[in-house]
Amino acid sequence: MKDSIFRYAISLLFIGFFSMAVFGQNQLQIKAEKPLKTRLLFVFDGSQSMYGRWQQQQKIEVARRLLTHLVDSLANSENIEMALRVYGDQFSVPPQVCEDSRLLVPFSPQNAKKITEALKRIVPKGTTPIAYALQQAANDFPACDNCRNIIILITDGIEECKGDPCAVSAELQKKGIMLKPFVIGIGKNFEEAFSCVGTYIEAKSEEDFSKALEAVVTQAMNQTSVQVNLLDRKGEPKTTNLIVSFYDQQSNHLKYNFVHTLNGSNVPDTIFIEPRAKYKVVVSSIPAVVKNDILIQKGIHNTIALDVSVGRMVMEL
Repeated sequence: MKDSIFRYAISLLFIGFFSMAVFGQNQLQIKAEKPLKTRLLFVFDGSQSMYGRWQQQQKIEVARRLLTHLVDSLANSENIEMALRVYGDQFSVPPQVCEDSRLLVPFSPQNAKKITEALKRIVPKGTTPIAYALQQAANDFPACDNCRNIIILITDGIEECKGDPCAVSAELQKKGIMLKPFVIGIGKNFEEAFSCVGTYIEAKSEEDFSKALEAVVTQAMNQTSVQVNLLDRKGEPKTTNLIVSFYDQQSNHLKYNFVHTLNGSNVPDTIFIEPRAKYKVVVSSIPAVVKNDILIQKGIHNTIALDVSVGRMVMEL
């Protein structure tokens, strides 16, 4: 009798755990299908040097006009939010005030007009505290579990306040606050100073600057497709119904988490992933399968093959 009760209890326990696992996987599947939001933070140079001539106009006028055009073009885009931070526009030099950066327009839906109006009011005055501006930018992204945070830094000069923009950028990426930033250099080649900060693009002319803005936003919004093949003992991609997790290998932050499924043709479903990071992929098999140093090629369909051997659990009651 006691033995029968014990077997019955074990059966109920197993059913309970199985139900929770199915429910949890359904929850993960729902999370994976939720549209990903891209948040673009423009960090704009308002330092005194922006009054300098650049071809036929002042740099501030060219940068303001072209960024306004870009922001207007993104005004009605789905799953995109924008914000504007400026540095160097509050305190004239001399003296040099290095804590000179402020968030002019925070993230919110449909705020393009607020950003373009704020751009009109920027008056270049001060120095170039890029490291400080990036540090403050870390606070500009509200909590979000389904967002890609990207900084687009626009500058006509290098750090002038003894800060270390490279170290700040690396720390923010390591903490998972943002992806690798983009840096657009106006008028001069600052690649040596900024290649460690993010993806650097030189704008020698107004036309270059316009193309750079478009290229940066195209890359920032790009989500490349990936197919994960879970190989069985025969080397065929037939294993499925396991949780697959993508971690940013630098920060170890979980970026994508979903239940692996096969479509009606028994082919693994396609997912969309940010291609500008190196990933660690973990499959929740027994034992777990881990693969490091996975690089995703942007603009194409990527296939990742993982050897997964799934055993069977047999219960005798």
